[in-house]
Amino acid sequence: MPVFWIAGARSAGQQADVAVALEGSRIVEIASRPPRGARAFEASGQLLLPAFTDAHVHLAIAGDMRAESEALLRGGVAAVLDLGAPEPLVPSFRDLDPLQVAFAGPLLTAPRGYPTQSWGANGYGLEIATEEEARHAVARVAALGARFVKLALDARFPVLDASIARAAADEAHRRGLLVAVHALDPELVRLAVDAGVDVLAHAPTGALPDALVQEIGARRLRVISTLHAYGGEGIENLRLLREAGAIVAYGTDLGNEGTSPGIDAEELSLLAAAGLSFDAILEAVHEAALLAGIEGTIAPDARADLLLVPEEAIAQPALLARPTSVWIAGALMRGAGSGA
Repeated sequence: MPVFWIAGARSAGQQADVAVALEGSRIVEIASRPPRGARAFEASGQLLLPAFTDAHVHLAIAGDMRAESEALLRGGVAAVLDLGAPEPLVPSFRDLDPLQVAFAGPLLTAPRGYPTQSWGANGYGLEIATEEEARHAVARVAALGARFVKLALDARFPVLDASIARAAADEAHRRGLLVAVHALDPELVRLAVDAGVDVLAHAPTGALPDALVQEIGARRLRVISTLHAYGGEGIENLRLLREAGAIVAYGTDLGNEGTSPGIDAEELSLLAAAGLSFDAILEAVHEAALLAGIEGTIAPDARADLLLVPEEAIAQPALLARPTSVWIAGALMRGAGSGA
């Protein structure tokens, strides 16, 4: 397959123009300009960025998974972390290629706990009542090929005992899995931190005590934003947690009411309102990629997942949600005209 160049764009944080060569699904070279006579798309006046990763989605409840994945790809999202899906649907994630899908499978919850009595009644939760059941449930999720275990702590329903939550987290870590938690209230965030979780799946909505904020920051826990899905309620907590040292990752909770596949302009605006600069938002997107287990970078031999966005996005981050061109695994998904 012949080499194709994207030329004349600026890369994030760089003043000089850059040219990136694609061959098949990979980036093969980065230079200041393409060779004379090379096949190229002129991208002057635009920013060239890695495609997004969304670190919190629910593909199975968002709609038809194939249609959702195609909409995500066209919208500039190359990878997702699915944080809640029934076991029988997990094998279908492989069919969504070139969308890269990391996942947690069903949530681990108390008997009759969240989400088994609401939206997740059909296999979205595994109920565990003892430490032994917790370890068996983690083994079951690990056997699916999960990257994460997700604990569910919601005060509207029965909640895992602290010892059971700790047993699940310990077993997950023993097997090399990361642990995320659904916990919005301060008391349950406290329980999750004591259990040893790695990631808060949402910016908490209840006001967090300063001591807890400082502990989360000192532990450098990841916090997935999901601000839009919760009406912006977690903005102040996200700001305080980030200032304390917690690491923000971009995520939308796709599947929730009011969300749609693609880069979420409202999420970006809320991140800016929480104090994240343009560069910090890009860092949050990169952290999302790391949570999903992918590079999410522009570098030789990386998968060619790329966006072109207007340079005005530096001052207006919501414009990141309106890419002019999208390449996923080297294939043009959107824009770029006949030159691609």
